[in-house]
Amino acid sequence: MEIIIVLIALGFLYLILKPKAKPKSKKQKQVEIIESYERKLKSELSGIEDRTLLVKKKIALLKNFSAELHRNLFFDEDEVRDIIEKLAKYEVNGGNYSHPRPN
Repeated sequence: MEIIIVLIALGFLYLILKPKAKPKSKKQKQVEIIESYERKLKSELSGIEDRTLLVKKKIALLKNFSAELHRNLFFDEDEVRDIIEKLAKYEVNGGNYSHPRPN
């Protein structure tokens, strides 16, 4: 019986004292979210040869991303607008995805 009590006590000590993962910073989480949108944009648009279809698909994706970002607590209105503008500048040429050209 004492062994069970000792094991339970050790289990509680382990749970209390075990190293905890540090939460991600707001900036780190924002970067991860933006990168996930970039990957999704790339995967959804690559391989589409028809320019009209590509533009329609890109607009639909950007509207969806904007709606999701507006509900996200990590981003304010200005940040959402900047992210959508950045994503809108991504170019897809012949099925190849590239970052926007610097101004």
